[in-house]
Amino acid sequence: MTEKTFWAAAIEPYLEVRAVKAPAVSPDGAWLAYLSDETGFNQLYVRPLSATGNVGTARQLTHMPEPVGAFAFNPKRAGILFTMDCGGDERHQLWLLPDLDSPPLPLTKAPTVVHLWGAWSPDGKRIAYASNARSPHDMAVHVMDVETGEFSTVLSGRGMREVLAFFPDGKSLLVRESVRSGNDQDIYRLEIDTGALSPLMPHEGKARYLAARLFKDGSGGVAVCDQDSDFMAIRRFAAEGGSAAPVVELPNRNAEALALAPDQTRIAFLANEDGWSRIGIVERDGSGLTSFEGQPSGVIGSIAFTPDGSSLIFPLESASRPPAIWRLDLGTGRFEELVSADARGLDISGFVDPVIAHFESFDGLAIPACIYTPASPPPAGGYPVLFIVHGGPEMQWRPDFRTDVQFLLSQGVMVVAPNVRGSTGYGRTFHQLDDREKRMDSVADLTAIRLAVGARDDVDANRIGVFGRSYGGFMVLSALTEDPELWSLGVDFYGVGNFLTHLLATGPWGRQQRAAEYGEPAVMREALERFSPINRIARMKAPVLIVHANRDPRVPMGQSEDVYSCLSGLGHDCEYLRIDHEGHGFARRENRVKVFSTFARFLEKHL
Repeated sequence: MTEKTFWAAAIEPYLEVRAVKAPAVSPDGAWLAYLSDETGFNQLYVRPLSATGNVGTARQLTHMPEPVGAFAFNPKRAGILFTMDCGGDERHQLWLLPDLDSPPLPLTKAPTVVHLWGAWSPDGKRIAYASNARSPHDMAVHVMDVETGEFSTVLSGRGMREVLAFFPDGKSLLVRESVRSGNDQDIYRLEIDTGALSPLMPHEGKARYLAARLFKDGSGGVAVCDQDSDFMAIRRFAAEGGSAAPVVELPNRNAEALALAPDQTRIAFLANEDGWSRIGIVERDGSGLTSFEGQPSGVIGSIAFTPDGSSLIFPLESASRPPAIWRLDLGTGRFEELVSADARGLDISGFVDPVIAHFESFDGLAIPACIYTPASPPPAGGYPVLFIVHGGPEMQWRPDFRTDVQFLLSQGVMVVAPNVRGSTGYGRTFHQLDDREKRMDSVADLTAIRLAVGARDDVDANRIGVFGRSYGGFMVLSALTEDPELWSLGVDFYGVGNFLTHLLATGPWGRQQRAAEYGEPAVMREALERFSPINRIARMKAPVLIVHANRDPRVPMGQSEDVYSCLSGLGHDCEYLRIDHEGHGFARRENRVKVFSTFARFLEKHL
């Protein structure tokens, strides 16, 4: 049983905060649906939505034994499709709520198969999705008649592919393929009857496509992509393919999401400004940019017009504001919180937002980082510091709501969250600077920032730890083995310790994406051995906490088992917490309490 120290008890109220996310409005505008972890993990809820934008009482639609993943309203009739896996194994199955009063029905019943949700047909009678039923390594595209459950396989082939949308005539699909890597994709039109593929946005060099929307007139659509650009922009493509024309280009910033107005005359989009989100609206041709000065500061994950086109609905959170669902009235420019998070009595009024700082790395490159400084003054010896390194590595640390961060600040710990080279949000050039043979350059960035922060007058250089999840866990193990004198502790949540065994054991449907980032063992075996912290584990000096779940399909638990076995054999100060029935993260509240109580106790002891 975990020892209940002061910090372990003090963190528990932070873990009780309930969040809401992933809002969607029904096609008739009558209902607002969203996910909430009110019960302990995400389930689907709805609230009536009035013409003036007011919401009614919440109603829980699903009571599933596992967290609900994605969901989507039927565009023409009652019904919501949702996905659910088992214990975080990412082998999602497709489920249908025929209406808001009926129990859910399974559309797929293959628990060993990955199903990637795609789209409803325009008439609401069919769905399109991808699965690896035919081959564990490859995703095929299927179309299913929802009423009968009969489906056909439209496209098979090597590698990863996903359905983004049906074309307006219902005869074709918009498909994104990532057969080379997740950072080098293609967009196609797929004819359902013949299986013929037509490239819609042919390109030279690499391109990545985050989102796409189709025009109702069948002429084509718009996509968020970095085709022919270092940063993500919005480009227009024709239904017959050919060159793609720029619609919205943001100097040195990424566009991240877009929505078409119901009359398709306007485009709403999100801009990423050093991690913070800004809403913009343009005419369909990109002219007449409108921005909103009163927008609350934070991170926005998606954006959608209400069916009457009068408002935008979006989720918003910040470092100091729990996740909630908001509405922007486009007529007045007024922002309104529709569904609030439940802080469960926790006083969040003193929560701290970060500031951005830039640090010079070994080669002169400027590396950004979010600096969270406690509201309390530094002690005589300076603040203790915990570095938090994001996962991915194709991700960006953003100022979203993190109860672990706010807890640390409440205990007088400074938090530094760097976006080392390889992070997204700063352009493709920056994003590719850690690929394959350049893997350890990102670790060198972390070292440079650690040295700079340790030299601050308000920091205790002898009390600096490092924490990371997934790829961030690899960064933790690398930091502790590359520069063992610099760190007083490490916390590794489901990190990669050995790239060679990781690429053998990771979910086969995602292996190619990871090999493209890290390198193929057949080509780069010697380098992968050098990059793997387990091969330098005897250099480690700092105490380590390792946490891993037994159903993780991305970084299987064997990675942490091997690291722990090596450290135990060396007599190293190492704790290992195994969690059952979770995947690549901790979806259930009872497990989060167990994990972060252990985390708090470990930091209290060693930091």
